[in-house]
Amino acid sequence: MSSSPRDAATTTYLRTSLPGAVPVLGHLPALVRNPAAFLAGLPGRGDLVEIRLGPNRLVVPCHPELLRQVYADDRTFDKGGPIYQRFRRVLGNGLATCAHADHRRQRRMLQPEFRPERLAGYAEVMTREAEQLAGSWRHGEVVEVFPACYRFTMRVVARSLLGTEAPDALADRLQGAFETAFAGALRRVMLLPAGPGYRMAVRTLRRTVAELVSDRRTRDPGGADLLAGLLAARDEDGTALSESELHDQVVTLLLAGSETTASQLAWTLRLLVAHPRVLAALHAELDGVLPDRRPARWADLPLLPYTARVLTEALRLHPPGWVLLRTCSREVELGGRTLPRGAQVLLSPYVAHHNPRIFADPGRFDPDRWLPERAAALPRWGFAGFANGPRQCLGADYARAEAVIALATLLVRWRPTAAPGRADDRPERLTTVLRPHRLRLRMLRR
Repeated sequence: MSSSPRDAATTTYLRTSLPGAVPVLGHLPALVRNPAAFLAGLPGRGDLVEIRLGPNRLVVPCHPELLRQVYADDRTFDKGGPIYQRFRRVLGNGLATCAHADHRRQRRMLQPEFRPERLAGYAEVMTREAEQLAGSWRHGEVVEVFPACYRFTMRVVARSLLGTEAPDALADRLQGAFETAFAGALRRVMLLPAGPGYRMAVRTLRRTVAELVSDRRTRDPGGADLLAGLLAARDEDGTALSESELHDQVVTLLLAGSETTASQLAWTLRLLVAHPRVLAALHAELDGVLPDRRPARWADLPLLPYTARVLTEALRLHPPGWVLLRTCSREVELGGRTLPRGAQVLLSPYVAHHNPRIFADPGRFDPDRWLPERAAALPRWGFAGFANGPRQCLGADYARAEAVIALATLLVRWRPTAAPGRADDRPERLTTVLRPHRLRLRMLRR
């Protein structure tokens, strides 16, 4: 991607307020009704667009230079304010939710666990679990895609990062708890009732994580998984993670390592069904690299560039992390507008990924837009499948490897087709991860 930012001082930006806000709720009904259409329409309104979600006024940067300014300055555009206070009740103060003051220390303590040599070890787990999933389907079976992908990713994160098993019952319990807890947190952000089950879901998450950590402590304390690394980690002055910090990091890893990649895989399969030529090209690559239909491995990743491009393009069209919230820690100018301390900024990868000034024909599924020579011409800050800047996802390479290994292992054996009956693959409402509401595909053995 191009890394030459435009000069903000000499650029005139179009600043607008989105019309159509309803009393009390603002634009929340439109966002909940059709989040994809609502967000995709914002770039056409201006470079910096103000929206209202309940009582909250937020500005949404759409221009790549404004995205660069916000992503790059995580001290000014921080994770804080009432919104993150509510999210921290679910996730704690882990790497995904902590403020700038805590971020560097936490990231430095986790960074060694995502080195390439560690990823190669994690990939062995990814391969085994992908092979198990591919072997569990029957010819002609109709699969509920997202739950199947979620159970796969939860088993991978539990085994590779936490050194424990995650049976389907545990994966389903965690998914339900995360879903209910985050839906309640989002509703409370909008000053709406959290809904039934919110407090129980938060307690379930805390109890389950405590059980996982306790179980890990009693088994092989010198293991090679990430949790063992966290237990042994020390910061610059020799201080270990506290019990609450350890808990918060585990919750973050369980969420970031499961639902996001499961969503990416589900959307990718849906797109491939709708684009048979892309599916045929993908099958051709897989047949050349995996002619014996064996599962994909870490060493195969450099040989599967088209598979990686397909997944990146799916991530562009359907980024799981569709909204990233920031709060101004000081008064700052953004796009010619002065934002006071405490002002809220909504960074949306979905908005950027569907901006025709960043991606030509943004609604088209085109994996070859990620060919090196084409990708180099794109604005550096336009793609945010794993966020950007200092807060870019620490596990991005882990997630990329997992997605390629999983997709290659599944599709070298299977051809997904549309299931009979009415499809309902609309994005789920009021979730932190943009995933299909219900996606059913029929799997045919190749």
